[in-house]
Amino acid sequence: MIELNQQMCDELDITYWQLNNSQTKQKSNTYTISREEKELLRKILLVKGITLNKDNVEIYDEGVVVVKSKAHQLVFDDVTKQDTDQLIHLSKLSEMLKSVDQKKQTWHKLKNLSI
Repeated sequence: MIELNQQMCDELDITYWQLNNSQTKQKSNTYTISREEKELLRKILLVKGITLNKDNVEIYDEGVVVVKSKAHQLVFDDVTKQDTDQLIHLSKLSEMLKSVDQKKQTWHKLKNLSI
């Protein structure tokens, strides 16, 4: 007999009936990124000297990642958005994996940024 858990049910797109409503609502607000996206994020932050921990990184819907450092907040969402002194918009990690142009634009912004 196979014992199902929430992750397996999510992957199979079936309802995990053993959860109560509060657990289901809590699960719906938890977002993740793929292993390749995590690896790319790790490499980017390693170059800029930022260490990740659960307090300075947040993952939102549709793969939007926000990383907070002492001086800046890096938002991996849309590289074309206007930046401020503290808020830097970069390409989504998934887009950088698909498009070399998106990766170039992000690295160009990061190259001139001192963190």
